[in-house]
Amino acid sequence: MPQLREPVTQQSTGAAPVQHPGAPVPEPFSTDYIAGFESDVSSYQFGNYWQVVQLFDHIKTQPEIRQENMDKALAINNAAAGDSALIRRAQADAKASSTSVLNAVSDSMGKNLGDAFRTSLAEHRLPKTEYLLGNGYAARAGGLANSTMSEKYYFNYQRPYQRAPQAIKRYDDGSKDLYPTSPAFPSGHTNQATWITTLMSFMLPEVGPQLMLRGAEAGNHRVVLGVHYPLDVIGGRMTGQAAAADRLNDKRMRHALWEASMEVRKEIKWRTGKTVEELVAQDRAEGTDYRSTDDAVEQYSTFMDYDFAPRYHTDAPMVVPQAAPVLLAASHPELTWNQRAEVLRQTARPAGNPLDWQAEGGSWQRLDLARAMAAKVTIAPDGGVNVSG
Repeated sequence: MPQLREPVTQQSTGAAPVQHPGAPVPEPFSTDYIAGFESDVSSYQFGNYWQVVQLFDHIKTQPEIRQENMDKALAINNAAAGDSALIRRAQADAKASSTSVLNAVSDSMGKNLGDAFRTSLAEHRLPKTEYLLGNGYAARAGGLANSTMSEKYYFNYQRPYQRAPQAIKRYDDGSKDLYPTSPAFPSGHTNQATWITTLMSFMLPEVGPQLMLRGAEAGNHRVVLGVHYPLDVIGGRMTGQAAAADRLNDKRMRHALWEASMEVRKEIKWRTGKTVEELVAQDRAEGTDYRSTDDAVEQYSTFMDYDFAPRYHTDAPMVVPQAAPVLLAASHPELTWNQRAEVLRQTARPAGNPLDWQAEGGSWQRLDLARAMAAKVTIAPDGGVNVSG
């Protein structure tokens, strides 16, 4: 359990940090941070994220889409049979959901920054970060509203290994049951990896595109194992990003995440003698970065829509969800809310995916956050937003 401090007595509970001579003294949140966040309830109908993925009701009535979904799941699962490294990584990501997704996705930070971050976590010297984003399903920036459990049981769709037990290859490792029996849609593991990496990208925008890619890879690993379809993963990404936006639009939670960001930066500076920006540049120069930004953006796009055949209007204009521009607050702090919305619109994926909601409320499916975070933006004299990259 991450450390918390009682504000009156100053008594601490939870894992005590390792102290080092001359090091900054970690400052956990007070117990006042246990409650009082308006974003504990979704901004959407019913207090969850069903509305974000409501098109799955229609998908369930469409045999062609369901078959395409199954075909893609089988192809990805079967193709992994000869890739032991991919299977091990998928197994590790499956287990991380109940322990620490932070550790699992920290490889996306690059070697130097990632090593320092993981050591700091292991020594419990990042109590604010652990409290908000670590501790498995008990992470404070998570919660019941964005757990996907109500959505799963509403849609009540069987997993691939249950529907096609003879065709799906199982990759058990004997240490834990990797094949849950709860309904498939949307993917809870993907949802969790997405909101964590999205909020981490707010804290560490220097590696924002890489974090977004790593969250998408964690989602794809669910298809590798045969426990989810690609549309489950797309849906989990959508709910995870909508949940992250709700958290960042909550001023109290956003300030807490800012405090966690300062905690990480202060610790990294003490531990390495370098800033986060300098470590990212070092990894890039030494070839130890996770992916170049261009590669991260390109690879992330492959997980955006899984090359599904368009099912709706391919010329539909992109409607940016009302809550979404806050997701670019750290990567583009100089832009206004409307300018960030325009960046999201210009970097959006093509229309027509089976989960592309094209009416009022906007399309979370089309948001390409990696591309938007990495975009080079200039503002014309007339106020127009020009996006490149």
